[in-house]
This record gives sequence, structure tokens and C-alpha cells, in this order.
Amino acid sequence: MIIESKLLELKNRYYAFFQNKLEKIVNNSLILSKIDEIILLFIGLTLFVSTFMQSDNIAVFAITVILLTFFKLHTKKGAKIVITGFDAALIVYFLICLISTVNSTLVAQSIHGFLKTVIYIFYYFCISNYFQTNQSKIKYILFLLSGLCCVEGLIALYQNFAGVEQISTWQDSRYINPEDAIARAYGTLKPYNPNLLGGYLVCAIPCVIASGALLLIEKHFKTLLISLAIFLITSLAVFVTGSRGAYLGLGAIIAGLVILVTIIINTDFKTQEKLKSVWHKVVAALCAAFVLLLIAVPKITKRILSIFILRGDSSTSFRMNVYNSSWHMFCDNWLLGIGAGNQTFREIYGLYMLTGFDALSTYSVPLEIAVEAGIFALIAFCVFILWFVFDGYKFITNNDNTNSLADKVIVCASILTILGVMMHGMFDTIYFRPQVQFVFWTMIAMASAVIVKNNLIENNEV
Repeated sequence: MIIESKLLELKNRYYAFFQNKLEKIVNNSLILSKIDEIILLFIGLTLFVSTFMQSDNIAVFAITVILLTFFKLHTKKGAKIVITGFDAALIVYFLICLISTVNSTLVAQSIHGFLKTVIYIFYYFCISNYFQTNQSKIKYILFLLSGLCCVEGLIALYQNFAGVEQISTWQDSRYINPEDAIARAYGTLKPYNPNLLGGYLVCAIPCVIASGALLLIEKHFKTLLISLAIFLITSLAVFVTGSRGAYLGLGAIIAGLVILVTIIINTDFKTQEKLKSVWHKVVAALCAAFVLLLIAVPKITKRILSIFILRGDSSTSFRMNVYNSSWHMFCDNWLLGIGAGNQTFREIYGLYMLTGFDALSTYSVPLEIAVEAGIFALIAFCVFILWFVFDGYKFITNNDNTNSLADKVIVCASILTILGVMMHGMFDTIYFRPQVQFVFWTMIAMASAVIVKNNLIENNEV
């Protein structure tokens, strides 16, 4: 659903005024006339440098994307802002976070944390705006993310087999033999952390799936085999991170993939019984591969089973103590929260924490949002996610031939990213790291652009 408002119309008229006034300057400027190509370059650089740079340095590239989009809206003929229903929910979430920041008892620390939210949300709207008029470039970003994901996967597998030196006590070995402990890989993402790598892979694996699906649609069967190999590498890499939240995220992606592909087959290929038969065999093969992995690699089996022993695992017990303290923080600050960011959280968490259980976050995305910005921010964020998934579902179940199969693949990949990241986010806050955030918002922006473009076509506005 496209949102129409007098304020938005007025803003687009404002941009159109400057576009007309600056038309001659743009035509004579190499940079301004190629601004879309430059924006694409910095989107790619943002994603690329995320794999090895520190957070503050990554932000520089994302801010450049935002500034370039600002110039584009004022100079490129026809550039305008289009807002969807789920975008409106995200704007409400953003405004509530702003109010929470101003209302915080630690305003300075909260502003520092809120600025990260500003960058992420503005980055999303900017690249969504870019892809609305440059949908042919979406596949290049998907291929780039697939390549980055593959490299991180290969490095993770190497670290596991080489027996990388553990840089922190990440695994409770009291109830397992030392030889059954996983040498937890952490890749090149900074700060080095296997949970961060697991979260990054979970967020990016849908790109690998989408890339393979697009190659299949274009009948590039040889190249498709490369995508299948990358999917296998990255999936195995998730397991060698030892991140149990990432295991659950990967499981959500696989389950979501089975459901979405089944929906598309029943929508677009109703009469092709042979295809349905092949798909049933693929699903059976996926299940068999998972069972075989559990049998062949007892280290992974025991790591998965450790999820269910709760207080018997020191890591899980630690998180449960943090959850308890964070819940009390939320109950005392349920309306507007404590304010944004790790600094604000650490200062106030000290008043609630159990001795010896210090933490940088709540270790749960929904709880983190509620603690930082209150109950209404959590509701607004959930509405955004659910609205996006609902619009995505309507898009892929539309069988009137207005939505191409390639577009449906892009939307499905974004839904899979949400499923994986949010499942992981139930038990970790890696979601708030820039490496995950920029991939997450890029995936949603691509799907948003596809949905917007098709809505505009249906309304004869393109």
C-alpha cells in the first residue's frame, strides 16, 4: 500500500522545484549526471567494508549513501519520495525512539546510541529510493552479498579445521568432553565474535538462495551449481560458529524457504505435477542432509542439545539472569524506556543486575527495543515487520502475471532474512551490529522497492 499525504506531496513539489532550477547544472556536471552509479558504488562499499572494518568506519560509507541521495532528490529530474504502509510504521518507531532519547535521564549517552538508529533508518529509505528506479541493479547487490558470505564461510571453515585459538570463553565444557567442544570460528568481522559471524551469515544466506533462484530463472544451470556450493559452505559455516541462536535462525530460514517455495509452486505452477514431485524430493533431501549432519558430527549435535538444558549451561544461565534483570528495567520504564544505546543500558543496568552478571545488552531484540524505547516502540517495530511480511505474502501469492517470478524471489529472500534474523534475535542482540544491520536493511529495501514499483504500475503511475 502506497501512502498519500499532503505533506509528502508538498515535499516532492519542493524537490521538483530544485530539480527544474538545477537541470542545466546537472547536465554539465559529470558527478551529478552519474549520481545513481555513484550511489550504487557506495552501497556496495558499505557492504564490502562491513566484513573487515570497525563500526565507526563502516558508518562513513553509509552516511555517504545518505548524503548522495539527498543531493539526488534535489537534482535528478523525476526523483521523489514514495512511502509504503510498513514504511509509515517504521517512521512511527523512529519518532518514538527520538522521544525516548530526549526523555532519557542520560540524554548525552542516549543521543550517541540514537544516532546509530538514525543512520540505519535513513540508509534504508535512501537505498529503497535508489532501487525503486534501478531494479536491474538489485541482482548485482545480491551477487556481491553472496560472494562476501562465501568468503566469510570459507574463512570460518578454515578457522574451524585449523583449530583457531579461542579469544574468549564462549562455550561451557563442564558437561561435555574437551574433544567435543567446537573450535568456534569468528571470521573477519570486527569485533571478533562467533555470534556476530553467525548472525551475519544468517542475515546474508537468503542472498545466496535468491542469487541461485535468479540464475535458475535465467537458465544459467552451470552457474547455479556455484550458488548451491556457496549455500552449502555458508550453512556449514553457521554450524562451526557454534552460535546456537544462529542455528535457530538457519532453521527458520530453511523452514521459511520450504513454505515460500511451496506457495510459489502452488501459485505460479499449479498444473506442473512433475515440478511438485521434484520439490518434494528436494525437501526430503534437505531433511536427510540435516539428520546426516547430526549423526556424522556429534560436536554439533551436542551444541544444539545444549540449548535445552537451560540452567545447566553457564551461557544460557547467564542470559536468563540478564533477561530477568532487563525485564525489571522494562517494568520500571515501560512507557518510553531508558534511552538508546549500550552506554545508556550499562549505566542503568547496574541498578538492576545480579552481582557478577554484567552485560552490554538484554540479549534479546524484542526486550532490547522495549527496554530502550518502551512498549509503543516495540509495538511499532512489530507492526513494521508483520506489515512487511503480510505485503510480501500478498505479493508472492498474486498470480495475475503482474508480478514477475524474479521479483517474487527478491521479496521471498527479504522475508527469509527477517525470519532468520528475528529468530536469532530472540536470544541475542547481534542484530544491532552494523554488519548485520546494513545487510538486513538492504534486503528489506530491495523488496520494498519491488513492491512499490509494482504498486505504481498497477495504479498507472509509472
